[in-house]
Amino acid sequence: MRNIVRLLLLIMTPAALCGETTIEPPPAITGRVLYLHGNVSADGDVPSGGKPAFHQMRLDDTGPRGMSGFRAAIEALGFEIHQAYDADVVIADEYLAAWDVMILGSNQRRFTRAEGEAVQRWLSAGGGLVAWSDSAFGGHYAKVGLDNTAGRESDNDLTRQFGMVFLTDNGGGNYLVKDYEEAHFLNAQNPQGGVRYRGEGVSPVRTNHPARMVAKLQEGGLGGKITVNKIDAPFNPQTDAALAVAHVGKGRVVCTFDRNTFWNAGEGTRLSHEDNREFAQRLVLWAAGREDINPKPSEQESNSEAFTVNAGQDRSAKVGETLALVGKVIGGSQPDVAWRVISGPAGSAEFDNNNAAALETRIRFRKPGIYVLALETVGRGPVHRGEVVITVE
Repeated sequence: MRNIVRLLLLIMTPAALCGETTIEPPPAITGRVLYLHGNVSADGDVPSGGKPAFHQMRLDDTGPRGMSGFRAAIEALGFEIHQAYDADVVIADEYLAAWDVMILGSNQRRFTRAEGEAVQRWLSAGGGLVAWSDSAFGGHYAKVGLDNTAGRESDNDLTRQFGMVFLTDNGGGNYLVKDYEEAHFLNAQNPQGGVRYRGEGVSPVRTNHPARMVAKLQEGGLGGKITVNKIDAPFNPQTDAALAVAHVGKGRVVCTFDRNTFWNAGEGTRLSHEDNREFAQRLVLWAAGREDINPKPSEQESNSEAFTVNAGQDRSAKVGETLALVGKVIGGSQPDVAWRVISGPAGSAEFDNNNAAALETRIRFRKPGIYVLALETVGRGPVHRGEVVITVE
């Protein structure tokens, strides 16, 4: 793997000869990263045209679904990282030669066979490819359907040849990856949770030779059912991964099951949850072949900081109706949270996909009555709670 190092020529000035303080040279550059993003509307138009772009996840976006935090995490390692719109890029040998790592971020464009062959040559020479997928890369699921395959098809044009195929988004819950198949740089050489990371509404990676599974798709204690989309059923625990890797010549490919791991503060999970930031750094370092650099272990945010938990307004619902629950954490850090039923008809409330570990989730009521729900912090520190009353008729 190439290690791009900028050599600075120190010219001795009269001031330096006289013993005056000189300016320290900047640190060596670890490598150069290309981040590809797409452009789709909530309605599924590619490009979005006159409509707002939907979930582009751009590096220069400081909003909840932006990637400015990810950019800062990668730059902290000494990498230069640049973004490009997928439709403006033609992947060819000369273009790829400028990059050490390429990340498939929120792309929809279909890549050609020639582009796939160029990626193969680039990897063989030492390049590194990182990819993730999500149904949102085809538009808003409520408008284009959860089963749309725009994002996965774009990724698979390049990853399939290396034994990794992204499945269709399963619309599932919040998953914690903490158990690994082997000790690896990506989990800090600790297969029992050296690095824990989370995803939400995932696109598993079906893995075959030459790729290998580093972490199975797993429930991880957060309640999300282990399942795949009906398009890809049945689920195969021997091949369907949360994390998979492949060595290609001198290069490396790594695919992970969700995009929510990396954004600033969106639904389900985010860069600040668990060890997501450290995991993001390890992805890029491993793809770049820089296992000589170890990122600083994640410092999980303490729940003792001043903040309040708000579970929303009291309201009404009907038996059989699916109700959206939208909680907020106001002030302080953004701790892990989970919903639970405090009181109401026993066994008559069911969280969508059996998943309650998120600020936003959905619940269905089977019997009439008055239900008290709580949104609580979990993990370190004292428990903070917000409550909401749902009257079901």
